Amino acid sequence: MSRKTNRLKRAGATSSSSRDNTSKARIIAVCNQKGGCGKTTSVINIAAGLASLGRKVLVVDLDSQCNATTGLGFEHSEETKSTFDLMVDTGKVHLSDVVQETEYPQLFLAPGSIELSEFESRVAAEIGRENKLKKALSRAASDYDFILLDTPPSLGLISVNALNAATEVQIAMQAHPFALDGLNLLLETIELVREELNPRLSVSGVYFTMFDGRTNISHLILEEVESIPELKNKIFKTVVRQNVKVTEATQAKVPVMYFDAHCVGTQDYMALAKEISRQGKHATRTARSPKQTQDELSV
Repeated sequence: MSRKTNRLKRAGATSSSSRDNTSKARIIAVCNQKGGCGKTTSVINIAAGLASLGRKVLVVDLDSQCNATTGLGFEHSEETKSTFDLMVDTGKVHLSDVVQETEYPQLFLAPGSIELSEFESRVAAEIGRENKLKKALSRAASDYDFILLDTPPSLGLISVNALNAATEVQIAMQAHPFALDGLNLLLETIELVREELNPRLSVSGVYFTMFDGRTNISHLILEEVESIPELKNKIFKTVVRQNVKVTEATQAKVPVMYFDAHCVGTQDYMALAKEISRQGKHATRTARSPKQTQDELSV
């Protein structure tokens, strides 16, 4: 047994379990058009947390910056097929040609590449360009428990593909005034995709990252988000607190629970993974006041 596996067990993870091959994956598009909100960091760590709970997880990197890819220890090479190839050459490149096995049990990666920046121009004239990812993932629905789509920090064609392919959306947010600026536009885009392309799509949760429970502004932002009608009762109980170990783990290109099994970042991401795992496909959470959140963080 590896040292990393031992560390993870001490963090509260369980051994992997067999899954029902007839079940359908929860395909979660993790979105926020604002960069620097901890979206990709959360995708990596939630995926690792879910995998440690015995769920079979696939991370799909759709960002040309490829941070989810490098964050899981992979470097793209010309010989490696990527999500760009998957969506551009839909008939020739299949998901099985792209997926890479990570060093973490139950966790798999469909790596991104810088060519994703050319995706929109490459398929602009094609009919059904918004269905590229949906078609590519359709055959994998019974192969995984969770498929996490790491979207770019924009609402372009790749994000539309992700929302069209997803069964649900989760929004990663920083408790900062700037984080609210694009939230309404994101919600409008989600509603438009629901009306025109994917009627089953819904927001299954919003989670806060880099949360500083000592500041009033953090609680005020949380309260303001909870007051948005479309997000009523959809704020996760778990907040991811500020923790330098998360940054250090990101720099080391490993999930935080494999970097430091006992740090606050590991505790929060494991709690969030468990909360997500317990959800139904369209589950909601009971909203709580900023004071309740502050009390929880002080425990």
